[in-house]
Amino acid sequence: MLQVDGTPGQNHSGMAGVAAIVRSPGGQILAWRSCQMPAHTSNAAEYQALIVGLQLVLERYGRVRVRCLTDSQVAVEQLSGRANVRADGLAPLYAQAAALATQLAHVTFIHIPRDLNRLADALAWEALSGRRLLRGYT
Repeated sequence: MLQVDGTPGQNHSGMAGVAAIVRSPGGQILAWRSCQMPAHTSNAAEYQALIVGLQLVLERYGRVRVRCLTDSQVAVEQLSGRANVRADGLAPLYAQAAALATQLAHVTFIHIPRDLNRLADALAWEALSGRRLLRGYT
C-alpha cells in the first residue's frame, strides 16, 4: 500500500512539500520519503507526491501490485481514466505518473478523506518547512 500527500504551503512559493509512505497490508510502515519538489498548485503538489511515491515503490520493490491512497480526488479521477487532464501544467505530471504506474504489476488509485492521510500530510509539511517536526519515523 502506498500513501501520498503534497502541499504547496500557504504562500505558494513554487516549491511543495511531498511525502510518500509504503505500508504493509497490515499498516506497518516499511519505507517513506519526503522532500521538496517544484509545484505552484495543490494539484501539482499532489501529482509530485504520486511521482515520488511510485518511484519509491519501483526502487524498493520492483514490479508489484499497489493500492495508492491519496486525498486528491482530482488525481484519482484522472489516473483512473474517469476524468480528463484539463490544466496544461498538470499534463506533464500526469504523463510521468501514468508512465510510472505502467511499470508496476497493477495500480489502484483510491481517494481517502484528508483526516485519514494525516501522517503523509505531516511529512509533506515537514519537508516544505525544511525542519524535522515528527519524531519516531526514520
